Amino acid sequence: MRTTELIDPFLDPGYATLVGDGQGADIFHDLLWLELLRDEYGYEIGACCVRDEGRIEAAIPFAKIKSRLTGNRLVALPFSDHCPPVLAPDAGLESLGMLGDALAAHANESRLDLTVHASLPSVPEGHVSERFVRHLLTLPTDPDEAEKGMAKTFRQKARQARRGGLQVERRTDAEALAIFFGLHLETRRRLGVPTQPKSFIARFEKLFAAGKGCVWVVEDGAEPICAAVFLTHGKTVTYKYSASTAASLSKRPNNLLLLEAVRHYVEQGFAQIDLGRTDLDAVGLRRFKRSLGAEELPLAYTYLTEPTPLGEPSLKEKVMETTIRRGPPVVGRLAGQVLYRHVG
Repeated sequence: MRTTELIDPFLDPGYATLVGDGQGADIFHDLLWLELLRDEYGYEIGACCVRDEGRIEAAIPFAKIKSRLTGNRLVALPFSDHCPPVLAPDAGLESLGMLGDALAAHANESRLDLTVHASLPSVPEGHVSERFVRHLLTLPTDPDEAEKGMAKTFRQKARQARRGGLQVERRTDAEALAIFFGLHLETRRRLGVPTQPKSFIARFEKLFAAGKGCVWVVEDGAEPICAAVFLTHGKTVTYKYSASTAASLSKRPNNLLLLEAVRHYVEQGFAQIDLGRTDLDAVGLRRFKRSLGAEELPLAYTYLTEPTPLGEPSLKEKVMETTIRRGPPVVGRLAGQVLYRHVG
């Protein structure tokens, strides 16, 4: 007999068991990621689950965000591009429906808005909205086959980077995260976007120590010019963050980094690389991700209230973007420290 329940995923061993071998699980369901969100931003972390004779056969984690700026709400899950329910291999549609009912009931009883970073049409009165795309690269068993699946121009630019003397290194140390953060500061300032707090980036070292990720760094001589954070769970790799210097882009470090990373993850037996969320109007970035051979998929989110309409940035967003771009790096850092906890 199936029942629904709200649990503390850190205390219930059944949650970790499900995430270890369930369908749809990736790094954002992992207890280490939930711990990172709890410790960095102070979110209350819970999970909604369906039990069948004591065993958890479906679950979705969520965070409770308390904010005077953006309102109190439930998000499944902050800072995840895609966070669908995790299902046991033998779970059926009944469990998925019960999970949606229970999640909506909890939000309504708590008088909180709800956002799910996935399509979950079983949420009663929920609105499913396609607001982004995601790119999923299915990996073959042969690294040469993976490289052949990339667009010819992508491979040519990677070879150009090699001929230019660029070197790629996979690292898991604190210094590599510091290198990434420095490039992250520059990239976010260039884009006019707040920077994730340095303490947030530093917490990735714990994930790396558990064998769940790394930083890939591209150097031009002794100078780091490009870096990317990859996270892993099971057979899935998640391309989480990337950053580079503006002056280096003509040398194509991102092409070389991604080619080497793809070959490595094929050799390690991973099944897929999730290249993350992309805005619909980011035409160039969408084209770049497809050039790796990735499939572009619609990415829908589920809202218990009406989602914010898509459209032109607000005046406040435009002012912030201009201020970050024109101001010193500390402006973007301070904006990130203040805002990201509220944004989720």
